[in-house]
Amino acid sequence: MVVQYRVLGALEVTLDGADVPVPVGRCRVLLAALLLRPNRFVSVDELAELVWDGAPPARARQSLHQVVRRLRVALGEADCVRTLSGGYEARVGPDELDLLRFRELVAAQDFAAAVKLRRGPLLTNVVSELFHRNEVRHVAEECAEVVARSKRPVPRLLPAAMPRFVGRDGHLRRLTSLAEETGPVIATITGTAGVGKSVLAVQWAHSTTDRFPDGQLHVNMRGFDRHRDPMPPGDVLNRFLEALGVLVERIPEALDDQVALYREMTADRRLLVVLDNVRDADHVRPLLTGPSFVLITSRDRLTGLAGRDVALDVLSAEEARTLLVSRLGEKRVDTADDLVAWCGGLPLALAIVAARAAEVPHLPLSALAADLADERTRLDSLDTGDAETSVRTVFQWSYQRLSPQAARMFRLVGLHPGPDLTIPAATSLAGEPADDAVRELVGANLLVEHAPGRFTCHDLLRVYAADRAQADEPEASRAAAVERMLDHYLHTLECMNRTHYWNHLGTLEEPPVPSAGTTPEVFERPDEAEAWFHAERAVIYAVVVQAGDQGYDRHTWQLVWFMTDLVERFGLWREWIGLFARTTEVVERLGDRLQVSRFVFLRAVGHGRLGELERGVELFEAADLVCAEIGLVPGRVRAQAGIAWLLGELDRPHEAVEVARRSLALLRGFEGRTPTRMRMALYQLSGALVLAGRHAEVLELGAEWESLDGVADPHLSGQMASELARAYIGLGRHAEAVAELLGALESFEQMGTWVDVAYAENFLGDAHLGLGDAAEARVWWEKAAARYAEHEHSDEAAVRAKLASVS
Repeated sequence: MVVQYRVLGALEVTLDGADVPVPVGRCRVLLAALLLRPNRFVSVDELAELVWDGAPPARARQSLHQVVRRLRVALGEADCVRTLSGGYEARVGPDELDLLRFRELVAAQDFAAAVKLRRGPLLTNVVSELFHRNEVRHVAEECAEVVARSKRPVPRLLPAAMPRFVGRDGHLRRLTSLAEETGPVIATITGTAGVGKSVLAVQWAHSTTDRFPDGQLHVNMRGFDRHRDPMPPGDVLNRFLEALGVLVERIPEALDDQVALYREMTADRRLLVVLDNVRDADHVRPLLTGPSFVLITSRDRLTGLAGRDVALDVLSAEEARTLLVSRLGEKRVDTADDLVAWCGGLPLALAIVAARAAEVPHLPLSALAADLADERTRLDSLDTGDAETSVRTVFQWSYQRLSPQAARMFRLVGLHPGPDLTIPAATSLAGEPADDAVRELVGANLLVEHAPGRFTCHDLLRVYAADRAQADEPEASRAAAVERMLDHYLHTLECMNRTHYWNHLGTLEEPPVPSAGTTPEVFERPDEAEAWFHAERAVIYAVVVQAGDQGYDRHTWQLVWFMTDLVERFGLWREWIGLFARTTEVVERLGDRLQVSRFVFLRAVGHGRLGELERGVELFEAADLVCAEIGLVPGRVRAQAGIAWLLGELDRPHEAVEVARRSLALLRGFEGRTPTRMRMALYQLSGALVLAGRHAEVLELGAEWESLDGVADPHLSGQMASELARAYIGLGRHAEAVAELLGALESFEQMGTWVDVAYAENFLGDAHLGLGDAAEARVWWEKAAARYAEHEHSDEAAVRAKLASVS
């Protein structure tokens, strides 16, 4: 059974397609009144007023009941009237009543379909002046408004979408989720120049036209146009109002009046408005009231708008490759990894490269990659001759809008090797407080705060910044900025060494003095210093390389000098050994034989730590020769002790003992010997004696160690305790070995390296096995094996073999 009730024209009821006659007079008024308020309670008093046209009888309730009874009899199976306490309702569904279906279509913004449900003037076959005045009038106005909306123009101002759009899936989903929110939404797409903000906005807008049936408005606000002024809000409103159907002569002159009319014209429409290339928040404020969804793109962070921000970064390597494949084909992009790398994932740069490659189909992509590899010509290679699409020009639009302080800071960033910098480093670089300038660059998306307090920029932006520094910053200013930057890292490291570390090589004869304007960082606690170092490791490495490349010899070797203990402490020899070699060349060139001896010695230590033992011995011997040449006895003692160490590692323990004894004898005959130097020599001989199996002699050296004056370096104390423990193990005194090794670990926690910790853990396993506690031995060996594995150290295999032996 299918029942239909129609009120959007004459009152009609059908049952399975056949008309159901509704009695004229009061029955029709009653049914129409209930159907105009579907599924809602209508009181007896209200119905009586309508049914008797404002003059109900004295016993209206009883009389109305009779009318209801007559109506129900007439409707039969089509009866929808339900009796409620004190009134009645018409219980109908959207598929039964045309008014409900009409309202559903309006809610879905399908005005054309809603209008088609109207069949003419409303309820002309229902007679009641009060009913028409109080009830029908409101529904008629509702219908008239929908008719007007159905006749309104639907603006489609979106530019064409890019035919081969790739990537950005997460960003597209994010925008779609924002469009599903209720109420007006302001969303922003922000990011650096050339990252693809406009392309993403237009692509998404085209993919969601069904969500905005009242149309899409779009305008290029020209916020970063080099040749034209930004689009004034009044011009935008004129364009939008005309697109919305307002006659030109009806558009007001005053901006406030334009805003009011725009709000009125958009308040009830499901519109998407794309405001592209917005300069800043003030540029678009007048355009934000009214539309249901406003999407803004800008290089500025637009923090004042409190919108939902979609931050856009460069494409991943996979996405960048996909983009090139979409333009050039899979076969040609087979060897494009270098090309992708030099473009840094910047969509604009990739598009330019793809266009150049498409113009010359037979040109190998490796030739384009070679052009991009040279920083001096990279931006020229990405110049299309079109101001809208050339990378250098697009960057310039952002640069020219900066304040003088921020523009200078941006130029100086081009002098910093990266990969990132902090506010303190920027302050030294600029020689003045840099916080405001850096924040302005972040707001302009020329810098990105990729980690708290750490700022970076795209590689192409860094090249452009260096370009601007060369063109706009005087040579003397550039040189002073570079010196302050180098001093910043040098003197921060110097302070760390002086305050928190034992400098095993002694102090510099002429400590460096920071240049004016440098503000090195100072740390109250060792953990703060180490946190800074771990965050700055890659930066310091790049700074040393830059200092060497640019001829800052003093900074080069002194930076590496103050890095020595940190490299040793954190096991960074594999990463830094090449720089120690380069630094040796620098001090050789300077003719500083003292520093030559020291850096040759440090390289020997590094090769020893890396397991390159023969090379280490060669370098220790070379250091010994340089020290002999300049009469540096402490240097000879250190070098010979190093030789003894590596001879022991090479399983030549008796040779190691002889070299270590000569080293100690040389020191005993030196008038300038100190307790610290004596302890180092005693420790080195102890290690050789342990390897030679002469354990009792080690304990004698331990007694001499204890008799020396002064406070021992905790690191060296831990090392000596480790050798004493090995001697106790050799003598079968395992409990004493455990005590020494636990003391060694305590010292290493205060000042030691991962190698020292692993060494102690390994022999704690040996000592516990000697005590008959295999389970505890496994615990310590597993710790040592894990440390060795983490640093790819050759001793891991020996420890794993011990674990296997007790499994």
